[in-house]
Amino acid sequence: LNMQSSNKWRANKLQSNKWRKIHKSRQSPLVPIVSKRKYLSVAAGWDAYLPHEKYKSDGITARRIELLKLHLLQKQSPIKCDEIREKQFYKVDYSVLLDNEELIEKWPDIKLFIKENPELFIAYLGVALHQLIDENAKLSKAAPPGEDVPVEELDFPLIPMLHPRVINYEPVLHLKHLKANCYGKFVAVKGTVVRVGAVKPLCIEMGFNCLTCACVQLIKQIDGRYTTPTVCSSSECNSRSFTPDRNNSRNIDWQIIRLQEIIVDDQKEGGRIPRTVECELKNDLVDSCVPGDIVTVCGVVKVNYTEDSQKKGSSEKSLYSLYIQANSLTNAKGRAGDTNLQIGIEFSVKDLYAIKAIQAEPNLLKLLVSSLCPSIYGHELVKVGLILGLFGGSTKYFMDRNKIPVRGDPHILVVGDPGLGKSQMLQSCA
Repeated sequence: LNMQSSNKWRANKLQSNKWRKIHKSRQSPLVPIVSKRKYLSVAAGWDAYLPHEKYKSDGITARRIELLKLHLLQKQSPIKCDEIREKQFYKVDYSVLLDNEELIEKWPDIKLFIKENPELFIAYLGVALHQLIDENAKLSKAAPPGEDVPVEELDFPLIPMLHPRVINYEPVLHLKHLKANCYGKFVAVKGTVVRVGAVKPLCIEMGFNCLTCACVQLIKQIDGRYTTPTVCSSSECNSRSFTPDRNNSRNIDWQIIRLQEIIVDDQKEGGRIPRTVECELKNDLVDSCVPGDIVTVCGVVKVNYTEDSQKKGSSEKSLYSLYIQANSLTNAKGRAGDTNLQIGIEFSVKDLYAIKAIQAEPNLLKLLVSSLCPSIYGHELVKVGLILGLFGGSTKYFMDRNKIPVRGDPHILVVGDPGLGKSQMLQSCA
């Protein structure tokens, strides 16, 4: 009986090895992470940006993409194909988009569509931009006059995944209005960067090897969540055991920043700390700001699990936190003469005359010291130091030969006994 079972086990093993060799010879080649095919059809770039929608030449999606192509050619900034292919992004001005009367006439609800379906609209822009660059490549690589060369034989440059960046979106939403009803919508928020995380690689596509037949599958990792195949793609295998192949994965740069709301005098709420929101930056947006910068972020509101809901045995399973998946980031530091507009301060003509009158004072420093926290008597030297810290200085260079920069903004440390008004003077400078 033991000999019969042993022989049966050996026969099954030999048959399994034979079956595995047959499937290894039949397995499909490795699916490339970045598609090498040339987009030569009228639906160029369609599969890359709209993988879940079938192309129809007379469909509403195709008509909207044609409208966006016409708008990009006529109204937006000039499209430099080589530069866009290298940088992989293009800025689309929202205000210019709404000023296009022809576009608004043929697509009257485009403003609501951008707000309610932002990811779909950005995909439309990506297809339109991709097709414009594809058409430009065809014209530049066209055959000389008199020569009949098939289009398939022409060598077109590979077009990478492009990222349209929508800028100047309106209205700018205050952080106190960023709530659950904004989920999935396109918003613009303005604030001060208080924290910048490290740049990390985010896997968006990963290959998996089947442990039975060695077949390879490419699975998209949506929003960075680790997702494995459910079953082998081979019709004769149906295995459910896989191992990740990290050599066949596609990663992008990823970074988290934290924005803090800007509170002006008429918006102060007693007893409340400033609100904050986290923003997710990808690709070319990473390292575009540092702590202290005033930025405007346009993007899609999404949710993430909180730390309490991820704990085992936690009763709060449906607790989420809102964050913004940034589509564009505008830094006020890069705009000369536009800082007051970015932080929400507006000056009237009366304020201008008052500033000129203060400027004409003979002893201006004494007036500024007396105006800083007048409820605290004395401490003139401390107030002078705080005022100098507010105004800052100019950046100098230690050695002209090496051009070593020396920061102009000083750090201030106020030390003293309790009850001297240190906190009040610092709060008056905030």
